[in-house]
Amino acid sequence: MRGKFVPFAVNVSASEATEIVRPFLPLAEKLGALFLGLCEQLPENVNIDFAGEIGGYDNKITELSALKGLFSTSGETVSFVNAFSVAENQGVNINATNTTDSLDYLNTITISGGGHAIAGTVVGLKGEHRIIMVDDHTVDIPPSEHMVVLRNDDRPGVIGKVGTILGENQINITDMNVGRSVDGYGALMVISTQNAVSETVAEHLINTEGVTQCSIINLPI
Repeated sequence: MRGKFVPFAVNVSASEATEIVRPFLPLAEKLGALFLGLCEQLPENVNIDFAGEIGGYDNKITELSALKGLFSTSGETVSFVNAFSVAENQGVNINATNTTDSLDYLNTITISGGGHAIAGTVVGLKGEHRIIMVDDHTVDIPPSEHMVVLRNDDRPGVIGKVGTILGENQINITDMNVGRSVDGYGALMVISTQNAVSETVAEHLINTEGVTQCSIINLPI
């Protein structure tokens, strides 16, 4: 089955992938992989919250999709059939909740735990994926294969320094969004790049004045 959706696979019911839920399956998997990239290691407890219209449906299959992303680098082949077993083997407790309440978007999926959080939604007639929150910073950027998440001081010049470093290393920025912290002193940059950022470049970024944290994330898109 190779991890693809099979309507009548063991422990997976076709009713769990309604027309409403189905567009969120790839988003959930991407959010899981992004959350993994934010954490140095997965926390013991991970929350997956479905809010809005999607929260009124059975989201077991969407939860399984998120787990596929969460354990994408676990060394195990993760599928809809064995995802819960992989979580148990890795010592990670999964808590999924559904609510029909959603403040700013029709639907949201949020994954949180261990001091990190990421949220996404599906927008427009084409069902485009959007990352709308990272670690309590509001952002708006589509997920992409190569991403950089930077925490930095909210002051002039930091964004320019980051762009210069990437440009000097022949790394093209395809998209970028900046979210300010609630207290106004810090900011978070989410950057999509055309090619992968190496460990050497990542080290250069984290040693840049004004940058306090750097996560390099490569999604299995």
